[in-house]
Amino acid sequence: MADGEAIKNEVKSVLDRMGFGLAVMDITAYQGLTSRIAVRISGDARMLIGEGGANLGALEHILRKIVQKKLGAEERFSLDINDYRMRRMEDLKQEVKAAAKEVRMHRRPVPLQPMSSFERRIVHLLLEEYPDITTESTGQDEERRVVIKPYP
Repeated sequence: MADGEAIKNEVKSVLDRMGFGLAVMDITAYQGLTSRIAVRISGDARMLIGEGGANLGALEHILRKIVQKKLGAEERFSLDINDYRMRRMEDLKQEVKAAAKEVRMHRRPVPLQPMSSFERRIVHLLLEEYPDITTESTGQDEERRVVIKPYP
């Protein structure tokens, strides 16, 4: 396993070559699952993030492959640009709480919008603490989503 500083340097090097000015960059523990590389971009970061974080996910995948090749170790890290993912997780938590409340109130399934596998995993983990609710992933590819249901 490579150290955080080596990963950070590789990520910074790639983003510098892409022409993005980095104002701040930090690597921290993130939910005990993986490391979080937080990047601050001076100027407009919309192109790096993309619609619904699609470009951010693709960039993260590419950076993982580069780090794996250069440092010789498969590293698990989450790339977060201008706190996009952190804000998205907070929004997701609120959405899940509201959907769980609706399921409890009306006793009928509530499908969430399609989301990434990482976000689906977060939803499943968040709802584990609700004994009267169960979750199920349905759909395929870009249409894969979580359905929150009352426990039978």
